[in-house]
Amino acid sequence: MNMEISKEGFKTAKGIDGSIRLLFDSSRAKECCDFAIENNIDIISLYPEVYTAKDLDPIYPISKFIKGLLLDDKVNYGNLSLFYNLAFLSVPDNGNDTVDLSSFPKLKMLACKYSQRLQGLESCSNLKSLTVSNYKSKTKDLFDLPSLNNLEYLSLIKTEITTLQGVERHSNLKKLEIFSAPKLETIAPLQALSNSLEEIQIEQCKKINDYEILGKVKSLKKIILSDSGEIKSLAFVKGLPRLEFISFWRTNVLDGNIKYCEGINYVGFDSRKHYTHKSEQFKK
Repeated sequence: MNMEISKEGFKTAKGIDGSIRLLFDSSRAKECCDFAIENNIDIISLYPEVYTAKDLDPIYPISKFIKGLLLDDKVNYGNLSLFYNLAFLSVPDNGNDTVDLSSFPKLKMLACKYSQRLQGLESCSNLKSLTVSNYKSKTKDLFDLPSLNNLEYLSLIKTEITTLQGVERHSNLKKLEIFSAPKLETIAPLQALSNSLEEIQIEQCKKINDYEILGKVKSLKKIILSDSGEIKSLAFVKGLPRLEFISFWRTNVLDGNIKYCEGINYVGFDSRKHYTHKSEQFKK
């Protein structure tokens, strides 16, 4: 984490979206609250090195001002519902407190761990970005996630799903990330998103056997397939008129024909003996 220290001694960090977060110092709570307001920093991180309080009381004085909150799982979430202006919330499961998301009608971005203590996700009608870790479903699909019509970005981290069935209900989805889904076998439901999905990243998903279905997702601009199941052929890319970027590092293409990628702006892969091209041949 790249941090900066103000002349007052408060630490800030820049998020990947460029936003500034204040690492709240609970030992100087009033001064820290004043600093946040004076500098218009409305995203607060309860970074454990500087936030040593056991509850949310130190940041309550600016509860109405805060638009973004990154929680720590060692903190009690008892009065979290009082922070009703949140547009961004990162909430790990602390193993104790129930989090009712219906308390945050303005929520647009959510990062969470999937558990029984997380409630009210279906009420988040304005949600555009959702990152979920440890998602589980008895049916091994995505139907336990509520249909969110405004969702544009979905990231699944460590999940035991076997199919992407249910993803088609998120009809405005533009970007999908799947990290560590060792049982995922089919991504066929993605073809229902052929008018919206622009980016897909798949990493550590060894059992996927139908990558060719990506050729039916005509809206795709970017594909990343890392350390995942073998790709029979890259012929499917010829059906993607908008594709600008494809990467398949540590993912074997069985027929070895990389010619299909000619003309794409960026092509990244690790060279193999049976490939028709070396990776260097695609560097511009």
